[in-house]
Formats: sequence, structure tokens, C-alpha cells
Amino acid sequence: MAALERDHPGVPLLISAFTATGLEAAHRLYAGHRVVPLPFDLSFVVARFLRHFNPRLLVVAESEFWPNLIEVARRRGVPVVLVNGKMSAKSFRVHARTRLIPRALAKLTLAAVQTEEHARRLESLGVERCRLHVTGNMKYDLTRVAASASEAMTLRRALGYEAADVVIIGGSLHDGEDEALLAAYAAARERCAECALVVVPRYPVDAEAVEQRVRALGLAATRKTAVDAGAPAPGRGGVLVVDTVGELGRLYAIADLAFVGGSLFFRGANKGGHNLMEPAILGVPVLFGPYNFSFKETVDDLLQANAGKLVRDATELSAAVVALVTDRDSRHELGRRAQEVVYSHQGATSRNYALLAPLLRAPR
Repeated sequence: MAALERDHPGVPLLISAFTATGLEAAHRLYAGHRVVPLPFDLSFVVARFLRHFNPRLLVVAESEFWPNLIEVARRRGVPVVLVNGKMSAKSFRVHARTRLIPRALAKLTLAAVQTEEHARRLESLGVERCRLHVTGNMKYDLTRVAASASEAMTLRRALGYEAADVVIIGGSLHDGEDEALLAAYAAARERCAECALVVVPRYPVDAEAVEQRVRALGLAATRKTAVDAGAPAPGRGGVLVVDTVGELGRLYAIADLAFVGGSLFFRGANKGGHNLMEPAILGVPVLFGPYNFSFKETVDDLLQANAGKLVRDATELSAAVVALVTDRDSRHELGRRAQEVVYSHQGATSRNYALLAPLLRAPR
């Protein structure tokens, strides 16, 4: 969007989304542009939509393969480009048994996809190889360092942590994960008295229950809102329970070890994990469970580079936490490799934009 605004300042940009959540985000992020609901994928509805807006180019993201939208756009001579494209193994098996999606995919002008694996699946479903480009995952380009080293050190001191403390953070934890991490923390404290714990529930409303579980173990618990209001910071003498929103990135920056939640227990076929790139780009070693469907490519990249640790259950989580808390060199090396994975995979946005540019210059 930023590149389009820069290079084509006079060209109106239209953003659409299918869900209420997507529309809300689009209005917030692109307040200066027109945001509309994606039309229902019926041919006469789509035809009216396209006649009204008369686009020069239709850009489809990830796996939004709406057959009638693509069909009618191509019939009108509008190029259709897939960016950040992907297709899961499950979706591939479903679409391989039908003709609807393969027929739509065959009409793509070009497809920029995240990995070679996704490219092979799309090719098998009818996208010509000459139209396929493996450009990487644009989500890596969205990852930014949430706090500078000096900002992180200031926040770390404000929360009562000494330079020698080993701060463990659990980010976006769901039911049961806080208990598993508390058990891991208790085991680590037996080996390293300087370790400390920050627990960030996925939903702030869960902070009260987490606080009660911390105290049931005989540990002191302090909420982040209490610290913000002037209460003493817990330091390594207690557990910080975060009941605010929007601070996770900054809190990862003060940590020496991160466990990213939503991943230790099965929560549904379409629910798996949270953003591993936030701690990784900070050089924080990252642990995660086996249920990371939503971030499969990132997990694969981290594991392939030996830059993250997969823990299959609470026992493995405890063992990994103890091992890393007590081995400074291993922590630093794991964090360094994780950071390198993020930086080495950035650049997909510019590669995708380079593919779009000729289509924007082409006459209608």
C-alpha cells in the first residue's frame, strides 16, 4: 500500500474484506482510502461490483480464492494477481477433488507464493508454472523491533529486574499453558535463583485466574496495571501478570527466554499458535508447542535453522526452560539464530511489488 501510494498518488485504491473484523482493521489502517465489503461471490453481484468500481488490477491475498470474482474480473480484462499466496495440505486435498477452485486458479495472471511447497500445490491445481513466483512470506516484513536496547533496559529496570536476572516470558497464554509455564518456572528456580517470570494471558480478563494460580503455588503475583498505578514492581521476587493490551512486543524485549502460547494444547483445527516473529526479531530464544497451524511456515523456518525449540507437552516445556535458563551461551545462540531467520526472510513485499508494477503501467 505504501509503495502504491508513493508511485501512483493519483490512482484510487480500494480495499475490501469479507469479515467484520477485517473491515474494522482496514478502516483503521487505511483511513484515507475507500474500504468496502467484499461482494458475495455470485456472478451477477460480482459483475455489478466490478462495473461500478472498474478496477485496473485486482490483488488477492493469501488464499482468498473466490471463483466468481476471479472469473468475472478476467472476463472484463482485469489482471488478477495473488500475493503472499498459500494453500494448506488440507485445502489442497479438498480442492483436488473439485473443479471449482482449480478453474479459478487457472485464470490468475500471476501468483506470488510464500514457499515452493505452496507453488507445487497451486501448479497441481492448474496454475501454469510460468505464472508462479516464490517470493517469500510478507508477514516477515511486518515484524519490527518493538523496543530499542536502551528502551528495553529502561523498562526492565522499571519492572524490578537486574541485569543478571534471567527473565522468562509466556506470551498469549491460553487455558492450561500458564499452569504448565508456572511448573517450568518452579523447576527453573531450583537451579537458578535469579530467574523471573512474566505471564501474559491471551485475554486480560483471565489475569485474575492466573493471579490466583500463582498465589496457590506460594508465589507473589503483581498485576501490570498495579505497577502502572505505582505499586512496587515484582522483580524476581514475584510473578508479573500482565492484564493490559498492546504491550506484548515491548515485554518480549525485556525477556531472556520466551514461550509463545496458543500452541501447547489442541484448540481446534483452525486455531494454532501466535506470532513467533515478535520475540525472534529481538533475538529472544523462543519455545512453542506442537499446535502451530497458523504459523506453520515460521515454525518450519525456525526448526530448519535450529533457531527455535518445539516442546510437545508440559514435561518438555519444563525441561527446555530449565536447560536454557541454566545455559547462557545456548540462550544467546538460539536467540541469534532466531533473529537471523526473521531478517533473512524479509523482502517479500518488495519482490511482490516488482511483479505488480508492470501490470499497473500496462494500458487498459
